[in-house]
Amino acid sequence: MIEKKLDILKESNVITEETKQFVLSVSKYLMEKQVIDSEEHLDMFLTHLAMADARQKKNEPVAGMDEMILSQIQNDEKLDQSKELWKELSQYSSTEFSADERWFVYMHIINILNKEN
Repeated sequence: MIEKKLDILKESNVITEETKQFVLSVSKYLMEKQVIDSEEHLDMFLTHLAMADARQKKNEPVAGMDEMILSQIQNDEKLDQSKELWKELSQYSSTEFSADERWFVYMHIINILNKEN
């Protein structure tokens, strides 16, 4: 399902082939490492990841995260696990994500981890 969404984004010139391959690699990694057992839990994260990668490639800023949400993420028990997982996933991309963008990524990873437990 995510591949169809990525194809639409690519055909619309929203993302590049490189971004598409990055997101597909992340999806495959998460399934193979059994971080998740259902692709449906990944959909929102992978779509966000594609858009975030595209923004970073274009040097477009992301709106800052709401302070209350940021505080919840910073205090979440799964934050360290989220950061470690992102370290592994980010190796599939040549793009360096900004600190603001990474907080959104951490939030999505925490949500995935919470759905799987």
